[in-house]
Formats: sequence, C-alpha cells, structure tokens
Amino acid sequence: MIEPEKNNFFQVARLLSHNRAYLDWLDSVFRRYPDLVIENCSSGGMRMDYAMLSRHSIQSSSDQTDYRKTAVIAAACATGVTPEQCAVWAYPLRDGDLEEVVFNMVNALLMRIHLSGQLTDLSPERLAMVKEAIKYYKAIRPKIKDGLPVWPLGLPTFSDPWVCWGLRCGTTTYLAVWRLEGSRSTCRLPLTDLKGKKVDVRCGYPASLGCDLQWHPGSGELTIVLPKTNMARIIEIKEK
Repeated sequence: MIEPEKNNFFQVARLLSHNRAYLDWLDSVFRRYPDLVIENCSSGGMRMDYAMLSRHSIQSSSDQTDYRKTAVIAAACATGVTPEQCAVWAYPLRDGDLEEVVFNMVNALLMRIHLSGQLTDLSPERLAMVKEAIKYYKAIRPKIKDGLPVWPLGLPTFSDPWVCWGLRCGTTTYLAVWRLEGSRSTCRLPLTDLKGKKVDVRCGYPASLGCDLQWHPGSGELTIVLPKTNMARIIEIKEK
C-alpha cells in the first residue's frame, strides 16, 4: 500500500486491522507452542518493529550476499533492534582466504549468528577460523543482551573506509572493527568514556591472527592497524 497516511482513513483502518489480526494470530500460536521460535524478517522491505519483535525473539537483518556490504548493515542494526535479537548471516565463501572468513564471522559475532556458506568445502585452516569464531561467540553470548551499543566512528555509511561498532558490557567493551577500502592502514578509535583510564586491550577474535593495537589513555583513543583492505577484528577492552 502506497502512502496510506495521506487522506485515506479507511485504508489506514484496514491496514491497522490486518496488523492487529496478525499479532493476535501470533499470540495464539505462541500460547499453543511456547517454545516455538519464529524468525521475523526485514529483507525486501518487510517489517522490523516492536509490535512484531515483542513476539518474535529473532529478527533477520538482511539477505545481502556481499559480505563486505553486510558489515555496514550489521554495524547499524543496533539502531533498530536489540543485538540479541538481530540475526546476521555469516557465510564463508568456498574460494576465499583466511581474512575473508574472519571478516564474515566478525559481521555477526556481536549479535546472533546465522551460519551458512559452503562450510564442508573449506580448507582445514579456514574451517578452524569458523570454529574459533563459534567458540568465542559462545563465550561472550551471555553478555550481549546487557550490552550498551557504541559507535566510536559514528553511524556507518557504505562509503566509509573504516567502520566500527561495539557493546559496552560492564567494565568490558567489545568492538567490531572493519577496514573496507582506502589507503589508511591505521585507524584511531575515540573512546571518550575510557579517557584517562588504565585498560587491557587484546584481539578477541581471531586470537590466532591478532593485530597491532595501542591504547592512548590521555586522549582516550585506541589505535588499530589492519595492513590490508577487507580485514576485520573483534577487540576487547577491559578496564583495570
């Protein structure tokens, strides 16, 4: 329906009745099957609102098939849906490299993983990156629902050379950082809430590959170096 809000009371009323009838139907289904999980979907312009998400425990964020674009979508999702409800596809490619697998997995690690792709065709080294990601996710998953979203570089756009978002979970901050395009291999992430504080900083995933990190307490900034484009990391910052 196009612009139902414009001088069209009866169409608006019918649309509202339809929405309420659907919610009533959902309520009846969950009364009968309280352990049932039904995914809500926002792909193709469908719904992502809390009339729906007060019923559905999981929300598919996008069916985007370019994992590099998925990073930007994922980094913005917490503006519209709680991270613990937000499902993000991670789908390692059959013919990618280690960094492609890592990038794909970082896309989903601070939310809710939908794992797909040609997993059976991955090399042992690339499959090990997937296994490490799932193990790490299970370790931090209980904290995600209590996290406060942060965007050190501001909300992302598809033209940004670097993208970052994260969750502040008590005294630990988890950051997903992506280097997309551009010539800058170094990025300074402002974390003003931690200015002047002593912190421990490490690469949470992939710990087996790591990255160069430096904390600047005076300015409250974290420097990260990713030497190539299309790289990503999960960073942990723990206050001492």
